Amino acid sequence: MNSSASPLDRVFAALAYIMPLASALSAGAYFFEFLRLQAPGVLTFILLILMPLRPLLAIENNPILGLGIFILLFAFVIRNTDISRFIRFNVLQAIIVSFIISIGSLILSLLGLSGGIIGETLLNVLFLGGMAIVIYSVAQSVLGRYAEIPTISEAVNMQMPY
Repeated sequence: MNSSASPLDRVFAALAYIMPLASALSAGAYFFEFLRLQAPGVLTFILLILMPLRPLLAIENNPILGLGIFILLFAFVIRNTDISRFIRFNVLQAIIVSFIISIGSLILSLLGLSGGIIGETLLNVLFLGGMAIVIYSVAQSVLGRYAEIPTISEAVNMQMPY
């Protein structure tokens, strides 16, 4: 499945991972609080890295705009066979990863676990796992490769129109 993608395709594929990045960052509140208390220099460094993405993250964190972007991407990118498969694959994978992180956070909140040690641990797992997936997927996209995430990539391949 790995093939060469044009530089523009690589950029658009990497940009799709803003959605799961925003979801992961919202789940990482306890992690950032820990960094604020234990390693403020590391937190400052992370915030500086994320600074250029703040406008895009703000749009994605707005519930109405986030839903609108999701609908537009699903309707006009994923189902459009005129757009390269590389971009469509990465957009759908980013949507699924974002959905998993958001649903995980919502379930923890509904179960009342988001404040205790178990909930904080699970939210940190969602955050760190989401960040690992985003970093890996963006790196693979920039290199022009498909990011193969077990189970998620298989689900994406089953849903992709050719």
